[in-house]
Amino acid sequence: MTTVPQGNMGKPRLGLSDGLMAVFRACSRDPTEAIKTRLSGMLNVFLQHLKDNEGNEKTKELAEKCCREAVIWYYRILENLVCHERNRQGVGGISGILENHLFQRCLVACCLEITVTSKHLPYGFPVLLQIFKLAPYHFWKVIEPVLRDGAGLHPSLFSHFAQVEQRVLESMAWTSDSPLWEEIRANEGHLPTCQQVTPPAHLEDPIRTDSQPGLSAGTDQQPSAVNTPERSSSLQLFARKVYMLMGKRLRELCSMLDISDELRLKIWTCFEHSLVHCIHLTIDRHLDQLLMCAIYIIARITRVDIPFKHIMKCYKSQPHTSNIVCKNTLISGRVAENPLIERNNNGDHSSAIPTPDTPSAHYPGPSQEERGNLIVFYNQVYSTKMKHFAKQFVPTSGGDTPPLSPYPRLWKASPRSYRLSSSHSIFISPFNTETSPPRTPGLCYYFNSSPSERLREINNMIKTGWSPNRRRYAMSLDTEDEGAEGEDGPSAKRLRLDDQSAWQRRLRTVVNDRATNRNQGQTCPVAKPNLH
Repeated sequence: MTTVPQGNMGKPRLGLSDGLMAVFRACSRDPTEAIKTRLSGMLNVFLQHLKDNEGNEKTKELAEKCCREAVIWYYRILENLVCHERNRQGVGGISGILENHLFQRCLVACCLEITVTSKHLPYGFPVLLQIFKLAPYHFWKVIEPVLRDGAGLHPSLFSHFAQVEQRVLESMAWTSDSPLWEEIRANEGHLPTCQQVTPPAHLEDPIRTDSQPGLSAGTDQQPSAVNTPERSSSLQLFARKVYMLMGKRLRELCSMLDISDELRLKIWTCFEHSLVHCIHLTIDRHLDQLLMCAIYIIARITRVDIPFKHIMKCYKSQPHTSNIVCKNTLISGRVAENPLIERNNNGDHSSAIPTPDTPSAHYPGPSQEERGNLIVFYNQVYSTKMKHFAKQFVPTSGGDTPPLSPYPRLWKASPRSYRLSSSHSIFISPFNTETSPPRTPGLCYYFNSSPSERLREINNMIKTGWSPNRRRYAMSLDTEDEGAEGEDGPSAKRLRLDDQSAWQRRLRTVVNDRATNRNQGQTCPVAKPNLH
């Protein structure tokens, strides 16, 4: 369940805050009316859709409650975004957010997605995109800012939006009418390479590619136009996330198929080549389809016996996959032949938005397309486009093999902090003695290890107030629990971020213990967190 963001007085903020209104008035064009009109209009469209398609009065009442809470989320997150941009770019950077009609529509849809998902209404992603006629690629762009500035979001929503992002990266952004193609055309018709968008520290072996032209660090050599094409920041971020996701999936498949690291790098190089130089293969298809084809063609070229059916069997055994990816693949179609033709890709689609179960749903009509299983696609389409490149890896070819593309490092993200209140910068995060940095001075409290005086100090600062520029407060949990070892061995003792009920119970216990001590005359003030 989502937590409704709280205002300074602990009550839900039902409209524009004084601070946000002051920011709007300071703009060259006051956006207040435009923002209110857009917000109410979109919510009315949503409610009208339910009225036309849902006869259940209880569902309608729940939808109206979702809209009211979405308004609260919208203004709260918008204020955080505006403050973030003002600190980053100054006052001039605010208009880029407030006057971007498409971004604002996606932000409203994202806030409604928060409440609809929390209340389990069957009108979440991608149905909301159909209702508002928004492209998945545009919607994807607001997910990260919302998660960054959405103080009070329930941890389950972070997992939900991570799944939404994966669906966009793997298939939904690659439909023929996606606005992604506009940015690819502006990038000379190519997706950026993995090395162009990934920091060296996030690559498995960045030293490997230092000798490549235009990429050696610390030299005066100017990069070539081929290696540094013009690209938008959103396309760069999109490509980076695509490579990180697909690199993780290839690593998992190679582990299941007992494929060596050397062969994995060749497969990765082939897969990246298909995205960068044979971009038409991605149109109205699922990237997992190209990944499995890359595994098979390189294994066959290098004389490693891996049947295609075995590749698909291993793929289907993974939790994120769907059988339809292997059974329903675009073979040929008028749209798929030329994905870079000019279109009006403004994100307003009248047709249905595809899902992972139907990754290739945008076509002129059944008579203009041919579909089949993945093996048919490989034989008739993929191998004809990729065999010339793949043959360079033949062991007895005698020629130079292409340089291996750098591989995304298996990167473990830091555990996400949980913000207790939007009115105070107090965060709670798991503390792991093996992975967490050394404890630094400041107002941090570690349960079961920090002295009670530290809590008094933090509580006094909360009472007296503090400058936003001061160090934020973090309350961390010790990892070791007193429970018995489980099936995971000693690691089962550690408190994990995804076990929200466990650490919430711990917090309640600590709060209750402090309250008991106060009742017994042992004063130890502490701000009770909002645990709901």
